[in-house]
Amino acid sequence: MSPTDAKLVFQRRLHSALWAAWADSLGFISELTDEAGLRRRLADRALMEPVEWNRRVGGKFGVTVRLPAGTYSDDTQLRLAVGRAIRPTGFDAEAFAKVELPIWTSYALGGGRASKAAASHISGASVPWFGNFFKGWTEAGGNGAAMRVQPHVWAAQEPGRIGPYLLEVISDTVITHGHPRALIGALLHAMALGYTLDRGQVPGPDEWLNAIDEFHQFPDIIRQHAELSMWCAAWERESEKSFDEAWKATLIEVVDMIPAVEEFIGIGGAAVGKQDMSALQGAYDSLIQKLDLRSPATRGSGTATVVAAHALAFAGVQNPLQVLRMTTAALGTDTDTIATMAAALLGSVTADEPPSRVADRDYIAAEALRLAAHSAGDPSQTGNFAYPDLLHWEAPRTQAGAMGLVGDKPAVAGLGVCENLALAGSARSFAWSWATLDFGQTILVKHRKELERLPDAQRPMMHSGVEVRGSLQSAQSDLVPDAMQQEIELAMPATTVPEGRARPKDRQRPAGGQDLNVDAMLEWLRLQGYTDQAVGYAVRRIAELGTVEQMIAFTATLQAEIKSRSA
Repeated sequence: MSPTDAKLVFQRRLHSALWAAWADSLGFISELTDEAGLRRRLADRALMEPVEWNRRVGGKFGVTVRLPAGTYSDDTQLRLAVGRAIRPTGFDAEAFAKVELPIWTSYALGGGRASKAAASHISGASVPWFGNFFKGWTEAGGNGAAMRVQPHVWAAQEPGRIGPYLLEVISDTVITHGHPRALIGALLHAMALGYTLDRGQVPGPDEWLNAIDEFHQFPDIIRQHAELSMWCAAWERESEKSFDEAWKATLIEVVDMIPAVEEFIGIGGAAVGKQDMSALQGAYDSLIQKLDLRSPATRGSGTATVVAAHALAFAGVQNPLQVLRMTTAALGTDTDTIATMAAALLGSVTADEPPSRVADRDYIAAEALRLAAHSAGDPSQTGNFAYPDLLHWEAPRTQAGAMGLVGDKPAVAGLGVCENLALAGSARSFAWSWATLDFGQTILVKHRKELERLPDAQRPMMHSGVEVRGSLQSAQSDLVPDAMQQEIELAMPATTVPEGRARPKDRQRPAGGQDLNVDAMLEWLRLQGYTDQAVGYAVRRIAELGTVEQMIAFTATLQAEIKSRSA
């Protein structure tokens, strides 16, 4: 790969991530409100840039909090959570499902019904990531998956082609959604973003139709996947329908949207070129009506919102800022999600960063560049986010139980220690505080007023950022021009370990893997009765996180134990 090509790989992913977060923060302000509500939120200012605004959190018994300018919603929160779960070996569906998703409910800013129901249900110890069968799961066809799948594409080595990363997109999606609308919407957005990253141009309806032709093969692909095949069989039992027929019907629904899109592109694209906002607004209003984007029943559709976002991106390449501002001003639609998906594509082909800074800009940039290193070089050198041992992990029983004490410091279970904590409000026995986690993300987290000690199984790993930054620089050293390398270094979060917080020796990862406790795994298997599911899980965890020597020792001991039980 030439230095110029390497620079494009990193720049396109960096700008895709930053623009997606910026558009999310802008659309978050106008989400789920009317004109009077928007005026209150903006204090009669125009919706041009992310600003400070007030939002009620925690429902009826919650508090009103002042959100800083650039605060992003659940769209970017879950996108970051997915990114953390992407390892050199691929997407760790269990880490996302069992740690990230349940903990997210304690700091979620927004979130659809399906995502929240899925997060609540999957916290149970007996629920596997591919068996999250909460009430109504087969009809969960919203865009809560499509808006978070970009990290899979940023990490893909050949994002412009049908590849393994699309199976990871499906695996990610079925954790929270069951209807083919959610799966096809997520695939369509991933394919469009992959095309944009690969070719440097946003795909139009002709390319969408080509992708849809490819999508006909996915029911067979799903059935060839060990875990997804079980999910698919359960879907057919629960829904009493043919998955293939439901899949085909949904593809036809998407194809039927194309004429409305082509009409919008014809009028809207010309309006963008002439900077005719009135004509652009009229064309978008017509598209909103034809795709039914304001109806409460279909506003968050996993297909219609993706189609709208892609239409906006294709028509808006000459003036992304104008188009995104108009998108977020379309009250009654899913403003933040449509805008963030359109911005992920537009940012990929935009030379500049967003016009104003989004919250956690440096952390978002660092994550985008880490995933870019997966796609551009040796992914084994890009570092991992360290999760607790999932063999012993148990999610907190309540949202407020996710924050507790590790020693004398507040921490969020499974994620990180809080470097800074600032009370935002309290009601009854609960409080909401702004917390900056030790890996760089800022969250507004619900917790008990009196923090309790976190159980050992929930204690987060230390995250100083040293390993990730150093390994990422190493992975890029032969790929990225000096100027781009300097930009990457500036995007990395601070690497100093806080005073008094040296990394424990037993948490240092050796070359080639993590220092897993094989004896503890074997003991756990004994307690599980050596079921096929338990054995498969243990082998997979060692393959992903352990060393070759650990795998050899584990399998040898396991064989001896099973033979002994059979004798």
